[in-house]
Amino acid sequence: MSRILITSGPTRQYLDPVRYLTNASSGRMGKALAESALAAGHEVVIVSGPVEVQYPAGAEVIPVIS
Repeated sequence: MSRILITSGPTRQYLDPVRYLTNASSGRMGKALAESALAAGHEVVIVSGPVEVQYPAGAEVIPVIS
């Protein structure tokens, strides 16, 4: 069994207190990767920007903004 780290979802890089750069990631690919890794018996850690998807219950999720 391996421990797998997956980065998923959008992040924000603040330019100043009002403006930021971001990407349009939905988190769906990270969810699919996590499901596959868990099904193969691996331990999964997901570092995720704010998303609407529900990651698998067996994964440890670390929420981030930037």
